[in-house]
Amino acid sequence: MGALISWCERVGGVGMEDRVPCLGIQVTGGPDADAEEVAEATLHLRRELLDLDVGPVEVPRASEAPPGTRAVELAALGTLVVSMAKPELLAAVVRAVRSFLSRSQHRSIKLVLDGDALELSGVSSDEQRRLTDEWLRRHDGR
Repeated sequence: MGALISWCERVGGVGMEDRVPCLGIQVTGGPDADAEEVAEATLHLRRELLDLDVGPVEVPRASEAPPGTRAVELAALGTLVVSMAKPELLAAVVRAVRSFLSRSQHRSIKLVLDGDALELSGVSSDEQRRLTDEWLRRHDGR
């Protein structure tokens, strides 16, 4: 997740007054999920988030491709970075993530905003709702 945070810092701008909030999202599949399933799920979530018109939803690059391979860059598996041009839509993003998770009990998602992480799973619970509400309150008005 460290690479995700540094990517957010590059996107966010230099001065605090110019900084665009950056939300990091890490999608993981269940114990039997392979890389292709995680990549497919991540792209599906990306499309759902783009429909919210929150701002750019990027798939960050993990690294340069190994020598001798044809790929120029490798995508960071399961990772999305949302430049929250409209921070007031954070709650809508979290609702979309929870809806996405409700369609698969085996997935989990980690959200990171300003170094503050929230982990959600496909299993709904009162405790998960409470933690989500607290996390959103901490970021209200940013």
